[in-house]
Amino acid sequence: MNGIGMGILLTASVLFLPVIYAAVIHFGGYRKPFHSLQEFAMLIASELSILRIWVSIAKEGSVFLFLMLVLMLYGMSVFCMIDYWERIVPNRILLLWLMFWIVCMGAYGMYDMNAMLSHMFGVVLGLIFCMLSFGFCYIISKGSMGAGDVKLSIVMGIYLTGDYVVGAVLYGCILSAIFSLFMLATKRMTRKTHIPFVPFLYLGVIVRYLMG
Repeated sequence: MNGIGMGILLTASVLFLPVIYAAVIHFGGYRKPFHSLQEFAMLIASELSILRIWVSIAKEGSVFLFLMLVLMLYGMSVFCMIDYWERIVPNRILLLWLMFWIVCMGAYGMYDMNAMLSHMFGVVLGLIFCMLSFGFCYIISKGSMGAGDVKLSIVMGIYLTGDYVVGAVLYGCILSAIFSLFMLATKRMTRKTHIPFVPFLYLGVIVRYLMG
C-alpha cells in the first residue's frame, strides 16, 4: 500500500473509533455516549494508540495486523466503558467481535493464504496464553473473576496474537494490582470489594500499543 493509501487507512481508523463506539453503546441499549469525562479520556487514549501503532506497524507494511489491532481497540473501548458502568462483559458484543475476526481472517485467507497461515501462528500463541492464564485464574479465584473476563481474554488473544496480548495482560494486571493496593491502603475499599477488571485490561492494551 502506498503512502496515500496508508494515510487514508490511518484517517479512517481514527475517524471510525467514536462512530463505532457510539453505535454499539447506543444500539446496545446502554447509556448515552459521550456524556462523561471518562469516555472522552478513553477515546483520546485510544486515538493516540492508533497513531502509535500506525507508526510502528503500518509503515512496515503489516496492514492486516494494524487493522486487527485497531478493531480490537474499538472493542476494548466499548467493553471498558460497559464494564465500568454495568460490571458486565456482554456476550452479544463478544460474539459480534468474534464474527468480525472470522470474516477478516476469511478475507485475508482469500487474498493471501500463505500470509494468513503465517499470521495464525501468532493467533494460536495468543489464544493458548489467554486460555491457560485466565482459565487458571478463574479456577483458583473460585469464580471471583468473572466468566466474561475469561471470554474477553480469548477474543483478545486471537486479535492481538502472542506478540501483543502477553504485554497487554501483564500491564493490565500490574495496573490493577497498583490500584487495588492504593485503595486498600487508603481504606476506600475492602478485600471483598469487587472492581471491574476490563478497564485495566483496556489500559494494558493502551500501554502495550504506546510502547510500539
